[in-house]
Amino acid sequence: MLTARQSSELLSSMSAEERLQALNHKVKSKTKQALEKKIRESVAAYERDIELTLKANVCTDEDEDIEALLKALGYNNVKVTSDFPGYNESYKGTTTIKFTIPF
Repeated sequence: MLTARQSSELLSSMSAEERLQALNHKVKSKTKQALEKKIRESVAAYERDIELTLKANVCTDEDEDIEALLKALGYNNVKVTSDFPGYNESYKGTTTIKFTIPF
């Protein structure tokens, strides 16, 4: 396990590619495929702001993991929120993802 000092040094020296490799496994392929499809559609339509709502059968990834991956990929204004039912609630959960493609 890394010491606090090693972690601090790693934080300042880790390249963008290394950060991406460390985060890539945390988001499931279904979520990544849905994001990829939406990004391609948005780029084709000359849009920069992306908003996507995924149902629970596509995305159950942690909000923080999705946000970290998108930031590591270089996207801006990333906001991820999930709404999953609590005990005795019957609705289906969703995850809403918003971000901006930089210039």
